[in-house]
Amino acid sequence: MKKTARFIIMCMVLANSFIGLAGVKNIAHRGGSHLAPENTLAAFKNAVALSADYLELDIILSSDDSMMIIHDFDVDRTTNGTGFVSYLTYEQLRALDAGSKFSPAFAGEKIPTFSEVLEIAKNSPNNIGVVAEIKTNDPTAVAKTVAMIQKYEMQSRVIVSSFDISKLSSVKALDSTIRVQLFASVHEGIIDQMKGINGEWVGSNIASQSLVDYAHSKGISFNIWTINGADQMILYTDMGVDAITTDDPKTLKALSDTTAPSDVILNEAVVYEKQVTISWSAASDDESGIAGYEIYRDTAQSPAKLYATVGDTTQFVDETQLENVTFYYRVKAKNLGQLLSANYSNEISAATFTDITKPVIHYVSSTGDTGTVYVEFNERIDDVTATSIENYTINNSAEILTAVLGVDQKTVLLTTTKLKDTTYILTVQNIQDKAGIPNTMTGSAHFFIHRRYSPYSVAHYSLDTIVILSAVPTILDATVNANNGTVKNGPVVSDGYVGNGLKFDGVDDYVEFATSPSFDINSISVTVSLWAALDYLPNELPGAFGPLFDSETDNYVLYEDRGNNQLRFKVTTNGGAARPAIPTVELKRGEWMHIVGVYDGTNAMIYLNGVLKNSLPLSGTVNPGQAATLGKSGTSYFSGKLDNVTVLNVALTGEEVAELYNSTKSVSVPLAVQSTKDLTIPSVYELSQNYPNPFNPATTISFSVSQNSRVFIAVYDLLGRQIATLTDALYSPGVHTVSFNANALSSGMYFYRMKAYANGGNSSIFESTKKLLLMK
Repeated sequence: MKKTARFIIMCMVLANSFIGLAGVKNIAHRGGSHLAPENTLAAFKNAVALSADYLELDIILSSDDSMMIIHDFDVDRTTNGTGFVSYLTYEQLRALDAGSKFSPAFAGEKIPTFSEVLEIAKNSPNNIGVVAEIKTNDPTAVAKTVAMIQKYEMQSRVIVSSFDISKLSSVKALDSTIRVQLFASVHEGIIDQMKGINGEWVGSNIASQSLVDYAHSKGISFNIWTINGADQMILYTDMGVDAITTDDPKTLKALSDTTAPSDVILNEAVVYEKQVTISWSAASDDESGIAGYEIYRDTAQSPAKLYATVGDTTQFVDETQLENVTFYYRVKAKNLGQLLSANYSNEISAATFTDITKPVIHYVSSTGDTGTVYVEFNERIDDVTATSIENYTINNSAEILTAVLGVDQKTVLLTTTKLKDTTYILTVQNIQDKAGIPNTMTGSAHFFIHRRYSPYSVAHYSLDTIVILSAVPTILDATVNANNGTVKNGPVVSDGYVGNGLKFDGVDDYVEFATSPSFDINSISVTVSLWAALDYLPNELPGAFGPLFDSETDNYVLYEDRGNNQLRFKVTTNGGAARPAIPTVELKRGEWMHIVGVYDGTNAMIYLNGVLKNSLPLSGTVNPGQAATLGKSGTSYFSGKLDNVTVLNVALTGEEVAELYNSTKSVSVPLAVQSTKDLTIPSVYELSQNYPNPFNPATTISFSVSQNSRVFIAVYDLLGRQIATLTDALYSPGVHTVSFNANALSSGMYFYRMKAYANGGNSSIFESTKKLLLMK
């Protein structure tokens, strides 16, 4: 079959799928538990806002007969309490926090009642329906459920569900107008039973074309649960199911979008030498929203060749690497249903011009490895000058041993003699760029702080290179434990977050580590830290899992979980297991993210870019037997890039995780150079907020002084009242940091101010004030 014909057929299949999806009922499982804490009013209101067709919930009676909405028979998993629901009173249950375990943003969510949820549904603008599962075995539950539905006159909009057909028969006996659904692993006999009680629905976790057809032949509707991946949603829609129960109603809603997004309007391009920046007004799509944009570029007019795809942004920076060339651009928007704008945007042109700017250093970083300094430039640089060690000098008797240009062609990896934890000055000269007529930097000096790997490190992998040891491709552990890894099936060195990284194809690539005494933590403390760029978000995974740092025994691992639509940190101890998670909505595809899992003997926690995202209680000693891997678990493989992987046998605090996030890659602090042999430090002071802005609730303030100085830094509110002193002490020349925790403050704008006094005097020679934005 020719490619054109195959493409047309594929488009027809997708079009038919979208038409089918528009007719499939969207049932938000427990309100949509990937988007908000399950079975809470926040989740149910979110399902209404997303225009789901139904919200699904679970009913269990309290000890005083209140109809509480909660899935488990106990409160341990979803709340901050313990105990069985049926043993607790309404007041005791309402005092619990049912939101914080999902995310701190939902702190204070309560366990709702059936009455509260019916009130939301009854008054919803889209007349959302309710699928109410009677979980409890209390003999009065059926009558109470029917009476509550009748009280709200919601008989036509509620489907009562159960795994027990006798309960459904009782519902029909009390009110035949209420529809019922039997949950089961459906077969033809189950369908016949539902027909026998005049039931309307079967709900199952398995489906086949023959089963769906048989149900329809008996007048029974078929609901498949719990489906969270777009590919499976399309598969079951093509099979003819009548409803899909999903933790991610947003994705299902998006897939049913049959209307293309609006066309894009491009602005005039902005050109800087070889760099072209294009921008546009945001497209709109009222049904599913904008997922991203496709950019078409060519050197001929009317470009139709896809050049790049971006997320939901309104700008794209094209590093063309070509001088004096005219490019033509057009753009289309893509919605969450994967439909493109009907038309290309207006066409714009942009002509690059001669590169006359010298290379500039943006980052100088040295963390973890005791003998590596990373120098990252603003543009791609010439290999010959970049790898000449004569062009680099470090003070304090440190020597440059080698210089290697990284895969990105912008970062130079300097290997050095062993560095101490102190401030250094790096001098760089004579580096050329890749312009037609190369531009040469004359001389540049930069502060940087070297930070060795922690003495608690079990393993540290910079992933800058694959070496051959005894004919075996190997990645090296920088610690004394020598937990080296064997490279299997071809992961390749790629661009990294700092220096190089390792790229995995998701098919069979992985790194295998031998079991070792150091990997067996044998304590109540462990931290796993890494940088990752994901090819797939959890709900997009082709397989069940996306293993990052993993192990077949799951002692302490980081992995993507498609079924739960999360990136999880799992710890297994002799006291149990916990899986704190980051929901997919907070992850980015293709962007470097810092992911850290911490277990401290009391809680298992997961952090994203220095911010705590989830914490679950856990006790006990970490189980031994860790057989660690990068990129593999069972038959699942990771697709994406990893960098700077670290395991520690200590639990980092929140402030330490934030500092690790901030210090991995350090912004260059330039100094003045009189000549390459005569380095002087002028009276230049710097103040900045390194991590992060906005912050919640901790942040790190960075400052530099160029001579011995007394530094005073304080935080102020909008009325100018001083609310915290961060430091008031003497500092030597170099870059320093202080931390600020705003747990006691409300969200809003604040300011931080630095005053510097030369040599500890009383007359300030430097003062700077900057904004702080706190968001809780």
